[in-house]
Amino acid sequence: MKKHKKLIILYVYDALKYGSSENCPLHQTKIAEQISKFCGISCDRKTIARNIGYLREYGCDIVTIKGKGCYMKSYPLLEVSVPTNTTVLEKNSGEN
Repeated sequence: MKKHKKLIILYVYDALKYGSSENCPLHQTKIAEQISKFCGISCDRKTIARNIGYLREYGCDIVTIKGKGCYMKSYPLLEVSVPTNTTVLEKNSGEN
């Protein structure tokens, strides 16, 4: 079964969450190699960098140590409150 490239961001999240720390940062190239090897999705360093940017935009506290790699300091997916359809409908009910 072929995996979709859009899953890369989730694999990057997992690699940073479970495979990196302040004492053991990961290089973007290493993350790309791991995704290619273990997940069967080919990607490059630029793809990883772009997805790290998206994760930062989402609210992940990703720290980059120049020349050593990066690691995730906090995990907003565990803390974020996603609005339900009801909440969104109630919020937009006054708009026509």
